[in-house]
Parts: sequence; structure tokens; C-alpha cells
Amino acid sequence: MNKFKAIVQETYVNQVKSKSFIILCLLPIIAIALIVIVGLISYQNAASSGNDDTNQIALIADSGIKKSIVQKDGDSIDSSIKTEQQAKHKLKNDDIYGYVKVTKNNDKYTAKYIGNESIDGGVRDDLMQNLSLHQNKLNLSNNNLTSEQIKKLSNKPSFYNYVKSRSNDNKSDDNDIKMGSLQLLIYILYFFLFFYSSITATVISKEKGSKLVEVIFSSTTATKYFIGKITGIVLMMLTQFAIYLIMLFSSYAFLSQADFAKSFIKENSNYVHQIVSNLFNINLLFIIFGLLLGIILSATAGSLVSRREDANKAGQPVFMIVIILFVLSIMFQNNSNSIIPKILSYFPLSSYFFMPIRMINNQANIYEGLISLFILIIFIIGLTYFISKVYKGLMLQNNNEGWFKNLIRGVKYR
Repeated sequence: MNKFKAIVQETYVNQVKSKSFIILCLLPIIAIALIVIVGLISYQNAASSGNDDTNQIALIADSGIKKSIVQKDGDSIDSSIKTEQQAKHKLKNDDIYGYVKVTKNNDKYTAKYIGNESIDGGVRDDLMQNLSLHQNKLNLSNNNLTSEQIKKLSNKPSFYNYVKSRSNDNKSDDNDIKMGSLQLLIYILYFFLFFYSSITATVISKEKGSKLVEVIFSSTTATKYFIGKITGIVLMMLTQFAIYLIMLFSSYAFLSQADFAKSFIKENSNYVHQIVSNLFNINLLFIIFGLLLGIILSATAGSLVSRREDANKAGQPVFMIVIILFVLSIMFQNNSNSIIPKILSYFPLSSYFFMPIRMINNQANIYEGLISLFILIIFIIGLTYFISKVYKGLMLQNNNEGWFKNLIRGVKYR
């Protein structure tokens, strides 16, 4: 057990300290910094470019309420519109995207918004805060605290939101969410499979080419070596996942509060949550086990090269599989219920690409997904057991006769 831990630790520490791992972890920070910089510049340019009527709303209210709101959100409100009739005419011509009408009935303020798009969150918050102040003044103006007046003191302003629904909007939104989820899933799988396949194959092939493997196998078994290497690289992958998740949630929290981004984040939060929900479910298990299968295959490929100089070529068989699956998943993402994707969604070498796509498109249910996942897990267990038993033969044979012949020789080694 101590030797196994030593193999895992040595593999993990060496890879986490590598330049490629550090650069990969820094890339999201650089990307987020660029987004923040571009967002700030765009926000400042928009603020200095003057008013745009099409990005404004009208406010129909008494002069006291309107004056205080315009002082806070003058850029977002077309103060030239005085009546609801004018506001309707402007809205019909798309000169404004909506209007708010504030009325007072039975000692209670009510605000109704009507528009083609949702009202800006900041304007809405300022309006409700101002109405609350006026409502409190109105409540306190009742001098005699009768039971009826005490009831009136609990009055709060109301806000009703009416956004005109456009034809096929819901269908279009669902399609956009599905497409965003699919694209994100495909690129996550492709990126991590390609990267970790290269790392695994290179690590194994370099150790084999340097003749260190003879020394290693004299002190431990090939099974412990193989599983220890796989475990170390999987821990490295999970570390990178954790770093990315921390960055993602921290960035989301920051952008949700930043002036230049909070309105956009608030308006699109539903899309973000639905896309994330399409990934953080059974699909996440497919991603993890798919990456694990890629690492196992890459470790096997790395053991099939005969010279250290061939380390960069070691992962080519796995690279080809990844590229083919990536291209096929792009081709069938909008037609994932045809016969080819159906077959590939249960075949363990490709199911981690195709079953999540079919589930996101509602063309496979949770039970089908669990069956496919079960097949994938059983295949990984069986493959790991088989490779661990023949791994010594794969690592110790040094013939330069190609991957297939080296594999046959390694399996037959005793």
C-alpha cells in the first residue's frame, strides 16, 4: 500500500507542478480578466454615448414620484412622455421598450409595467424603493389610529409586470438552452480528453523509454504501477475541475454585482441555470467516466511505444478516437435520434459523448441513461482489470513493429 501511495503521490505532484498544468489553470483567469476589461470599456462607452430612446422606458406618475426617479435613473427614462396615450404610441413604434404607470387607489400605490422586454432591474428597484417611501408617508398621514387605519399602515405598493410574449419565443429559448448545453458539453469532453490523453500517454511512454520501468517492476507489481498512475492523473484532473468550478462561481458572484454586467446576468440567469442543470446531473457522471476511460486507453497507448523519442506519438490512437467522436457529435447534435447516435449512445467507447446529447434533446430518458452508464462502468472495470494483468508485458517489450503488433506481443508476454 505504501508503494501504491508513493506512485500516486509522485505522479500527482509532478503533474500539478508542471508548467502546462499551471498555464491551463491560469487561462480561465486571463479569460475572465479580459471579459471584465472589455465589459468595463463597453459600459463606459455606453454611458458616455448619451441617451438612446430605444433603451428607455416611460414613467406615468405624479410629479413628485417621477422627479425623484428621473434624478436616479434619468438615462433610462424618457421624461418627455407625460401621458399613457403617448407611451402606448411610442411603445407601438418601438421608440421605447416599455412604460410604467403608477396609480393610487384606496390609499395604496400600484405600479404596472407594460413592455416588449423586461424592465431593467435597477430601475425597478429604484422605483419600488421610492414608492415604498411615498406609501409610508401616505400610511402615516392617517392621524387617528383606528383599526381600519392600523390595517392601512400595512399597505405596501404593488408592482405588476406585463411583457408581451412574441410567437415561438418559448420554443426558441428552449432550443437556445439545449444548443448551449450541447456545445458546452461537447467542448468540455473534447478539451479534457485531448489534454489528459496527451499527458497520460507521454508520462507512461517516457518512463518506459528511459528504462526506469525495469527498476520499478523490481520493487512493485505492474498492477499497482498501472492503477497508481491512473489514480494520480485522475486526482490531477479532479483538482483542475475544482479550480475551474471555484473560478466559475466566484466570477458569477462578482459579475452579478458589477454595474456593467449585473443587468445582463439577471436577465439571462434562467438560461445559465438551465444550462448548468443539464451538466450537473447524470451527464456529469458520463463526463467523469468518459475521461477516466480516455486516461486508461492513453496509458495503454503510452506503453506500446518502444523509444522515449516516440513519446509525443504515443497518444495518437486515442487522439484519433477523440477527434472522430468530436466530429460525429457535432454532426449528429441536431439529429441524435437517428440509428447511428442511438447505437453509439450505448457503445462504451462513445456513449459518454452521445447519451448525454440524446438526454439533453429529450430523446432518451433517465433509465436509458442509467443503462448506458452501467455498461460504461462495467466496461471500464473489465478493461482496467485486463490491462493491469498484461501491463507488465506491454511495458517490458521493446519491439518497434507498430502499436498493434506490440499489443499482441505484450498480451502474450509471460
